Amino acid sequence: MKMTPVCLQLETNRTGRDFVVGDLHGYISKLWQQLEALNFNPEADRLIAVGDLIDRGPESAEALELLQHPWFFTVLGNHEHLMIESLKYHNSTMRLTWLQNGGDWITTTRAEQWSAWLEQLEALPLGIEVAGPSGTRYGIVHADYPRHNWAEFSQMSADECERAVWARDSFRKRLEHRIEGIDWVIHGHNISDGELTLGNRIYIEPGAFLGNDLIIKELI
Repeated sequence: MKMTPVCLQLETNRTGRDFVVGDLHGYISKLWQQLEALNFNPEADRLIAVGDLIDRGPESAEALELLQHPWFFTVLGNHEHLMIESLKYHNSTMRLTWLQNGGDWITTTRAEQWSAWLEQLEALPLGIEVAGPSGTRYGIVHADYPRHNWAEFSQMSADECERAVWARDSFRKRLEHRIEGIDWVIHGHNISDGELTLGNRIYIEPGAFLGNDLIIKELI
């Protein structure tokens, strides 16, 4: 799969609220329960995911059904990347990694379902940008943003695109640097004990597959 540095620009939601949710990993019943508690209104509100909709949890196929809803948006996560490489490009190394990390749910599905899923997943952007009602600008990228300025998103190299989906170094080293040109950048991918802020980057992946609630953050 050739990754391209596409950032989807969403207009400010003037009729409802915007929320960003951490890695779902197939925990859709848990998502619905938490959205209900927030009085989420799909007629007005929007939900933006940080990627990794699938694997490890019991409802990966149901997670992919979210892509049908006009109120739902997501960036590409590394688990979606594994699925695409495994099923479309027949990458045996990626397939083994995928199956060892929760992708075995695919064996319970029908092969004729795959092409529609793969088409939707391969079209996902690497980034999403949206402004909250106060004008605060948010960028959403699954794992990392490897450049110093958000305005350079479209200039990312192939290696930098891979980092955006896979990298853990900034998180592991607890780097406090700021990304210029954006107020906040929100990531998943790396598991933290609750919401973690480093510089102007916010990590919201507590590990639903470990029994923890999802982090659903309202944009202000």
